[in-house]
Amino acid sequence: MRISAGRFKGRRLPAVRSARPVGGRLKTSLFSVLAPRLEGARVLDLFAGIGGLGLEALSRGAADVLLLEKDAHAVRALQAWIREAGVDAEARAQRRDLLRGGLPAGPFDVVFLDPPFALWEGPEAARLIARGVACLAPEGILVLKIPERMDLPEDPRWTVLRRTAAASAAYALVARV
Repeated sequence: MRISAGRFKGRRLPAVRSARPVGGRLKTSLFSVLAPRLEGARVLDLFAGIGGLGLEALSRGAADVLLLEKDAHAVRALQAWIREAGVDAEARAQRRDLLRGGLPAGPFDVVFLDPPFALWEGPEAARLIARGVACLAPEGILVLKIPERMDLPEDPRWTVLRRTAAASAAYALVARV
């Protein structure tokens, strides 16, 4: 997988065996919608994996990107990528179990939430969304990568602005109410 646009266009993402990359069509669609929000944005990438969403946002103009991931190997690969790209002042990768630990203090302009699909199947889904929404800046946006057929839980704390599907995955843009 590679960065698809911006200052790191064509640069390979870290190679990690446990990766769940975002498909090309879905990623292209998502970032065309997010483009006006990225310049100078503060971004949080939860369940970052190989950093496909957070590093793409950095490449497209985000000012500050924090990538959180449970897998130690993935975090080391992300840290190496950040060091080699010379963006230590703009991006950080940290190991964190997002189901057990707290989230960093916001506010963030864009929060990516891309857990393993199995986590969307139970009662954890609403809790994950609520935690992501809580990190948002007042005009911020939560980006969910979800199974294409999943119905998002409803809650008075958030509203779904947009949903787009491609193959077996979809993204939903969620805002705080």
